Amino acid sequence: MINLLVKRGAGQGETFDISQEIAQAVQPLAVKVATLQAANRYLTRANKVKPRLRIVLQAKAAADLMALWHLAGYRTGRIACESYGMTDRVWHYGRALLQVARVWGYGREGWLSDNPVEIEAAIRVAFEKCEKDPGILLARLPSSRALPAR
Repeated sequence: MINLLVKRGAGQGETFDISQEIAQAVQPLAVKVATLQAANRYLTRANKVKPRLRIVLQAKAAADLMALWHLAGYRTGRIACESYGMTDRVWHYGRALLQVARVWGYGREGWLSDNPVEIEAAIRVAFEKCEKDPGILLARLPSSRALPAR
């Protein structure tokens, strides 16, 4: 801003005019910044209110991917999914949602269905149920981060 004043050879009166022009140019930007800050505060509060919703969304993505792998004939155990690039935590999220959907057994049963339409419908219904009450999904997750040995 000082460079602008020096280049123009501005005197006392011209400096005030240039300052007014700069202020008018900056005002719409200040309004946009304030709007974005308000939106950011809203989203931050919403995430703090529903931190468990993120887990439900990750579980849905993992369950869909595991179902796709299962229907394509791939293995979907924890170690196999890790070799495909899925993390341990996300695998547990996906398995928990599949258990809520009642297409994955408890224990060593594995998949209870090979029907793609049935699996898709069950995952959708389970996701909607867990979206309303994430506690349903969280109850099926391991109680600690120390997972059983391979």
